[in-house]
Amino acid sequence: MIKSYFVIGWRNLLKNIGYSFINISGLAIGLAVATMIGLWVFDELNYNKSFKNYSRIGKVYHHLTFGDEIFTTDAVPQPLGAELKNNFAEFEETVVTSESAEHIIGYEEKKVSKSGLFVEPQFAVMFSLNLLQGSNQTLKDVNSILLCESLADALIGDNAIGKIIKFDNRENLMVTGIFEDFPANSQFEEIKMLMPMAYYSNISDLTRKQKNNWEDFPLQCYVLLDEKASLAEVNQKIKNVVYQKGSGDVKAIKPDGFIFPAEKWHLHAEFKNGKNIAGKIQFVWMFGSIGICVLLLACINFMNLSTARSEKRSKEVGIRKVMGSVRNQLVNQFLSESFLVVIIAFLIAIVIVILCLPLFNDLAGKKMTIPWGNSYFVITAIIFVFITSVLAGSYPALYLASFNPIKVLKGSFKAGRFAALPRKVLVVFQFAISTTLIIGTIVVFQQIRHAKDRPVGFDREGIIFIRIRTEDLARANYNSIRHDLLSTGAVENMAKSDFPITGAASANASLTWEGKDPAYRPLIALNSCSHDFPKTNGFQFLEGRDFSREFSTDSSAIIINEMAARLLSDKSAIGKKIKFATGKEREVIGVIKDQVRWTPFSKQSPHMYLIDYPDMGYLTIRFKPNVGVRSALDKIEVVLKRYDPGAPFDYKFVDDDYGRLFQDEERIGKLASVFAGLAIFISCLGIFGLASYTASQRVKEIGIRKVLGATIFSLWKMLSRDFVWLVLMSIMLAAPVAYYFSNQWLHTYDYRIEVSWWIFVFTGAGTLVITLLTVSYQSVKAALANPVNSLRSE
Repeated sequence: MIKSYFVIGWRNLLKNIGYSFINISGLAIGLAVATMIGLWVFDELNYNKSFKNYSRIGKVYHHLTFGDEIFTTDAVPQPLGAELKNNFAEFEETVVTSESAEHIIGYEEKKVSKSGLFVEPQFAVMFSLNLLQGSNQTLKDVNSILLCESLADALIGDNAIGKIIKFDNRENLMVTGIFEDFPANSQFEEIKMLMPMAYYSNISDLTRKQKNNWEDFPLQCYVLLDEKASLAEVNQKIKNVVYQKGSGDVKAIKPDGFIFPAEKWHLHAEFKNGKNIAGKIQFVWMFGSIGICVLLLACINFMNLSTARSEKRSKEVGIRKVMGSVRNQLVNQFLSESFLVVIIAFLIAIVIVILCLPLFNDLAGKKMTIPWGNSYFVITAIIFVFITSVLAGSYPALYLASFNPIKVLKGSFKAGRFAALPRKVLVVFQFAISTTLIIGTIVVFQQIRHAKDRPVGFDREGIIFIRIRTEDLARANYNSIRHDLLSTGAVENMAKSDFPITGAASANASLTWEGKDPAYRPLIALNSCSHDFPKTNGFQFLEGRDFSREFSTDSSAIIINEMAARLLSDKSAIGKKIKFATGKEREVIGVIKDQVRWTPFSKQSPHMYLIDYPDMGYLTIRFKPNVGVRSALDKIEVVLKRYDPGAPFDYKFVDDDYGRLFQDEERIGKLASVFAGLAIFISCLGIFGLASYTASQRVKEIGIRKVLGATIFSLWKMLSRDFVWLVLMSIMLAAPVAYYFSNQWLHTYDYRIEVSWWIFVFTGAGTLVITLLTVSYQSVKAALANPVNSLRSE
């Protein structure tokens, strides 16, 4: 019996090849989209789960109070790790690490720049480091280094253990271990080397002082909780550790410590005024919903076409019932046919996924593969096919099985006046989903454009910055480098600074000035720089002047942005004196426009620039306007190689680095636009099939109307009218839903657009035009048909 179900189902597919193509292609696209989104969601939800102790790992964070705002950071003083391990039984282990940074390593003639971490030895055990060669204990040796497998193969080749490499063109380190590369969905994906924390502490006087300094927050601290420990209780115990150990300046910012669990690092990592907000989890929910919606659209196509063509199979149902078939058998038959269609569609969908996955990975910034060997994937796929079959086939099966055999066989069976109502409801729902996705996509791109158009307060074109990573470049005479670069004829200006214009900054809450409330501690960002930094970056002055070598007093001068100026005075801030914790005073000589130094979607902060030529940091180089980029880069490389021969010539363009601030939103926008396009395509496939069927059902009516003088336009209008009304209803339904969800998403940003009315009009008009184009093909084709052919049988 079951075999006969599938045989009859297969024959029906071949008999109605056009409708079968629409059904199968729509379902295949829907299943392919749902599968790819499912892989993406699975990858996101499994971030960091490669760590064996994932559920017990956490990271120490602190809420810091600056003025009226609470700032949350994962930076900690270096002594905190030992303090937690030695005095709190709830911690099985603690690990202090540096922040990720790029370092130059060289072996023989090869030199590469890769990201690395300085870590304590227990890091390897805490984060399940898979050592292919060597031992966990090797990180206790101050002059050791561990390389990941891919870096060791590329740099050294076989037998890397025991080889000596040059680190940051400074000292020789011995390779004492090779570890397997961290997974792509890991916190440490980019980490290619691990160095001992003991080596970090000996790099400079500054790092040596950090070992016992509770005032500085330069490092990070990971913890492994005891199996019986309660996170809530631990947080209550450790919240005041840094507050109690710190000085008056630290106490003034009220550090409130807590453990942030590993399960939240990736998807819930955003904080706003001391509160943990949604973060990337909103994108998981967004794309999960899109995947379900696209699959629903494909299932709706199947339902609509199956029920619309019910009269074609009414006699089959009647005969089966007369021959003794009961309702359940008929339902099983039609569900079996649905299962057959879904199986075929799923196989096609898998082929689509295999072909499109590399492109999808590029768009999503992933390295996903189809986990063929994962039993959970196979089981999920089977359940997925089963649910889709039931979802798509249940309504048509119940509908077809309900036919009255007497009416069918007498030829008096006609679909009721409300038989088409469920189909109309489904079409409205279908286009409402598609329209909502399109509106959401437009809102995303409008928000990105709004942020990109935001005045940034500095120039971005034709400027590069280079990180100073070696002592050779750090100790080189700044004026000599600048002179040589300007002499190339390709460089307009050069500057040196602690941080690039698009990078981070140091922060200070201990600055004072005349009239300041001692209890008020606003967070002020600082950037030490050379005289040429403002001019090189194109600062926009509102008041006062730039740094100048002609004024010897500028060594104690400071330039501030508008936000900082408002802190100092309601009137002009020029001439105001700012006192640092060291006791040194600096005078404000210039006020510049506020700059976008952090994410363009959020509020910025008070910022100050002061003259202090740092050893390490960054060089910023501005090209001359009429010089070719390639030519300029070649000349700059020649000069820098003279001063820093041991380092590869690595640089970043300011506009590219600024562009990375939009990376997540642009990626989401591109993916959403692809899925919205596929959603509208699937909807159009369905409405194309329905239009085709409607035209075939009314072929005699059309013939009679043509004989009586109806024009092609009037026939087109008659056949298109019902679909137009359905789409208009879907637009009216989609508009408030899209407005609500768009506003919810936009309110996660401080700097955002207002959802404009024209977005709804544009989307509605576009959807209507696409619908008319889809329906018009069948309408015009039917209107142009020769009425003699349709009326010959009458």
